[in-house]
Amino acid sequence: MVPTFGHASTTTPTPARVRSARRALLVLFGLLGMLLTTFLSRIPTIRDLLDVSASGLAILLLFGALGALVALMAAGWANARFGSRALLWWVSFAHLAALVALGLSTAVGSPVLFAGAYFFVSLAFALSNVPVNAEAAEVERRVGRSIMPQFHAGFSVGMGVGLALGAAASYWRVAPVWHFAIVVVVATAVRLAIIPIAVVDGTPDPRVASKSLGGPFATAGAEYRSRRVLLIGAIAFAAAMTEMIAAQWLSLAVVDDFGQREFTGDIIYWIFVAAMFMVRMSGAGVIDRLGRVVTLRTSAVSVVVGVTLFAVTPTFWLVPVAVLLWGAGAALNYPISFSAAADDPRRAAARVAAVSSFSTVAGLMVPQAIGRIAEWIPLRHAMLLVLVGSLASFVLARAVRTDRHIFRSRRAQERAVGWRVLSRKAADPGAVIDAAGEAIPMHRGDEDPRLR
Repeated sequence: MVPTFGHASTTTPTPARVRSARRALLVLFGLLGMLLTTFLSRIPTIRDLLDVSASGLAILLLFGALGALVALMAAGWANARFGSRALLWWVSFAHLAALVALGLSTAVGSPVLFAGAYFFVSLAFALSNVPVNAEAAEVERRVGRSIMPQFHAGFSVGMGVGLALGAAASYWRVAPVWHFAIVVVVATAVRLAIIPIAVVDGTPDPRVASKSLGGPFATAGAEYRSRRVLLIGAIAFAAAMTEMIAAQWLSLAVVDDFGQREFTGDIIYWIFVAAMFMVRMSGAGVIDRLGRVVTLRTSAVSVVVGVTLFAVTPTFWLVPVAVLLWGAGAALNYPISFSAAADDPRRAAARVAAVSSFSTVAGLMVPQAIGRIAEWIPLRHAMLLVLVGSLASFVLARAVRTDRHIFRSRRAQERAVGWRVLSRKAADPGAVIDAAGEAIPMHRGDEDPRLR
C-alpha cells in the first residue's frame, strides 16, 4: 500500500492538481539527475579506492549496463502490472539501498560488492526512468501543449546539482561512502514525499495481460529489417557513445592526463552538461530553422572539433573550450534520432523501441572499448573513439529525413519534385509532390519538409 499524503489517484484531475503534478515531476526528474551524477562525480576516487586499472573499471561499469538492460526489458511490463505510483515508491527504497552499498564497496575496497551494487543502482534508475517519463507524457497531454523538454531540462539541472555536490565533497575530501549515503537519504525522503503529488493516476493497467517482458527488443519486431530504422539506430548508437564517454571517462581523463584534482574534473563535466542543457533549451528552434540533416551534421562537426581539441591540447585552459564544443554538439543527436524514428505515427512505438535498443547496446560495448584502449595509450587519446560515431552520424545524416530516398541529394530531390509538380500542378496546386509522386498538402510559402 502506497501512502497518498492527501493526493489520491484520480482519472479526472482538476487544473490545480495537474499544475501541482507538473511541479512535482520537475523535482522528481531533478532528483534522478542528481542521483546519477552523485556516482559519476567520484569515478576517479572510486577507481583509486578499488585499486583497478582503466580496463578493470570498464569491466565494473559493464555491470551497470547489464542492470539497465534488465530493467529496460522489464520496465514496461512492471509499470503496467503494478502502476507507476507503486513502482516509483518501492524502487525508491531499492535505489537507496543500492547507492549506499555502492559507497560501502569503496570503503572496504571490494570490486565484487561494487559490481553487484552498481548493477542494482542502474536497475533502479532505469525502473524509475520509465514511469516518470510516462507520467510526464500524461501531464503534457492534460496541459495541451509540448512541455516534455522542460522535464528533461529539470533532469539536466539535477545533474548539475549532483556534480556541484560531488565537486564540493571531493574538494573537502569526503569519503564516497558518506557522500553517497547523505545524498541518497535526503533525496529519497524528498522523493517519497512528492511521488503521490507527481503521479496523477498511476494505477495498474487493466490490459496488463497483453504486456510482456522483452522491452524494446520484443516491441521492435520487424522494424529491424527496415534500412532506415537501422541507419537511425546507428545515429542513436553514435549519440549514446558521445554522451556516455563524456559521462564515464571525462573527469578521470582530467585527473590522469592533466594532473588535476577530482573536483576540477567534476567542474569540467559540469561544463559539458551545461552546454547540452543550453542547446537543448533552444533546440526546437534550431531544428526548425536548419532542418534535421544540417543540424545533425553541424553537431557532428562540433563534437569532432571539441573531442580532438581535448585530446591534443597542450594546455589545460583549452579543455573547457573543448568540452563546451563537445557538449553543444552532443545535445541534439538523441532528440533528432528519436523524432525521426517516430515520423510514421502508425509505427512510431515500434521504431522508437528499435532505435532505443541501439543505445542500450552502446552501453554494453563503449566502456569496454575505452577501457581496453586506455591500457595502451593515454585515456584522453582513447576517447578519440567518439570521432568514429560522429563521422558516422555526419555520413548517415540523411537517414533522418522523412523521404524514402534517404541518399538522394537535396538538389536531385528538387529536380525530381519539380517535373512532377509541373505535371500535377493543375490537379493539386496546394500540394508538393515528392520524388515518388506523392502529394504532400502544405500551406503556401512552406518549405517541403521532406527536403530537410
